[in-house]
Amino acid sequence: MKALIFNSGIGKRMGELTKNTHKSLAILNDGETILERQIRILSECGIKDFVITTGPYENKIKEVCLKYTELTFNFVHSDLFDSTNYIYSFYLTKDFLNDDFLLLHGDLVFNKHLVLDILSNPNKSIGLINKSLPKPEKDFKARVISGEIKEVGINIFDENCFAFQPFYKLSKENIVAWWNHVADFIKEGITGCYAENALNEITDKIIIKAMEYDKYFIDEIDNPDDHARVISKIRIFDFDEQEQLESLEILNKLKKPLLVVDSFLANKFTNFKTFSDFTPNPTYDDVLKGLKAFEGCSSIVSIGGGSAIDVAKAIKYYSCLNENGDFIYKNIKHVAVPTTAGTGSESTRYAVIYKNGVKQSLTHDALYPDVAVLMPDFIKTLSYYQKKCTLLDALCHSIESIWSKNATEQSKKYAQESIDLIKQNYEAYLSGDEKTIPLMQKAANLAGKAINISQTTAAHALSYKLTSLYKIPHGLAVSLTLPYLWELLINDNCTALNDENISLEEFNHIINDMNMKKFIKITECDMNILVENVNLTRLGNFPYVMSKEIIENIYDKIKLPNNAPKEKFMMEQENVYSLLKE
Repeated sequence: MKALIFNSGIGKRMGELTKNTHKSLAILNDGETILERQIRILSECGIKDFVITTGPYENKIKEVCLKYTELTFNFVHSDLFDSTNYIYSFYLTKDFLNDDFLLLHGDLVFNKHLVLDILSNPNKSIGLINKSLPKPEKDFKARVISGEIKEVGINIFDENCFAFQPFYKLSKENIVAWWNHVADFIKEGITGCYAENALNEITDKIIIKAMEYDKYFIDEIDNPDDHARVISKIRIFDFDEQEQLESLEILNKLKKPLLVVDSFLANKFTNFKTFSDFTPNPTYDDVLKGLKAFEGCSSIVSIGGGSAIDVAKAIKYYSCLNENGDFIYKNIKHVAVPTTAGTGSESTRYAVIYKNGVKQSLTHDALYPDVAVLMPDFIKTLSYYQKKCTLLDALCHSIESIWSKNATEQSKKYAQESIDLIKQNYEAYLSGDEKTIPLMQKAANLAGKAINISQTTAAHALSYKLTSLYKIPHGLAVSLTLPYLWELLINDNCTALNDENISLEEFNHIINDMNMKKFIKITECDMNILVENVNLTRLGNFPYVMSKEIIENIYDKIKLPNNAPKEKFMMEQENVYSLLKE
């Protein structure tokens, strides 16, 4: 099976998006171009040979394609791209039509699962229709009779006509038959129509089955409005379709990987190039050392907690910046392997590093790992205290995701499923029942997927300085203020609470079960530092306006009472957390 991609059109309606380039090189959300995305997805699905037709900006198209050195490309150039339709480019491909083909237009954006299901469809030749969409006024529709495509065109609106996208799977016999009739058109000087005009005249002789794509995504980008719509929708499919595995067998399939691993794990991977020289709250200097280690590598594997995964994301991000600081997409595969069940960072587009002591948040769709590996064996080694703190992180992620102004039906679905898993399994998980580990990993991952869409809110906004100032584990820091923020929403009759599948009472019950609710010894000087360093981005996602007075009041509620007995302070690890069990 090969792929034939038509990129010979001019694309006059794309405006500034293609001012000096071809429309197939318009950039998507993750920095990838339409053509790069097509090649990447098709190659991941097993397509290794490509025929690319070109017109304007031929050299730029070739430059993109030839970065994929493991693939084979044949280019077919049309000198008449400005005076003919793509029927003429099709005519020029004769010498390469020696196999079954995927035939598609170069302005199409689609999700990976669509391609996988096209390839696995038992029918040798298929075209894509969608019966659930309204018939487009100015785009292709297909006439379908008895499950077969009998006509493709723009000006057909009968009841047996449906929305259609020009992405075909064709047997060698059928693509040759189509080409033969295209050749008849060219001999008669008919070059200003679609290749489908020739196809329509032979559909009584060849069979092309209709495949519905209503549960997938495929759409063309033909103008700026299309571009905005498509990049908004396709990213949600990409997030949802992240490959998830349960073993590290993928390591042996990756090309020149750098393993970014927590230091205590480094000796387990002596057959690979590893990088462990980073701190628990990774800094920009750590990332620079990681960039040096990444030289000569082509992929990244992060194995560890949130810090290891954040460092790997930052290495990928900074390796894609050009001299002007612009992000230039590179196909760097990132496999994330979390060793805690909490952050969900293996399925988010965020990373945090510190530069000159100041927290820097990196957010980019390209930071979303390509693969997440969820392995229970790593969780078995967590201490009881680590399990509690990371569990709280996942639970707070899900609750805040539901609260967020950016919440969608999809993010709420992830969050609600995560909360259910935590409520049903946290007691057994903390008591050492290993059968619940995969369930808690799934809960943490779903919570990550939720905040990847919605982002977090006020509890995270107030937590960051608590963590850096008092060395408190992140999950615990978030859980301290969350109940009091919850009370604000209850008193305000916030509609976001209608979507929750957990109550404040249930949350407090979980905290009490874990014996985790604590106060902090906050000085007057510390209070000013805390209030002045609240993360405004996360705060802006919270559906309640937070003044400095309200923020200070929230911090005051977790402040250690002046008359608290000193002997009740606790130490959980070597660092002293100035905390008191309630």
